Amino acid sequence: MARKSSASRRAATKPASGRRTKRKPAAKHKAAKCVYYFGEGKADGNGKMKPLLGGKGANLAEMTRIGLPVPPGFTISTEVCT
Repeated sequence: MARKSSASRRAATKPASGRRTKRKPAAKHKAAKCVYYFGEGKADGNGKMKPLLGGKGANLAEMTRIGLPVPPGFTISTEVCT
């Protein structure tokens, strides 16, 4: 397999003028949370998040938060389903 010469590699990174172009930094934005975990006495959601987690998801999160025995699991937000 033939290797590219250093001149051809430089040509790929430099514009014809010989100056390097500056890259713009990637846009930093926070992705919406889609998965909410619950179990072991901790929950990402709560009972007031019914529009986002659905009735079952919000109730499981709230039961976990108040200390009832709930098997660990997760809820996918309703925004994923629309």
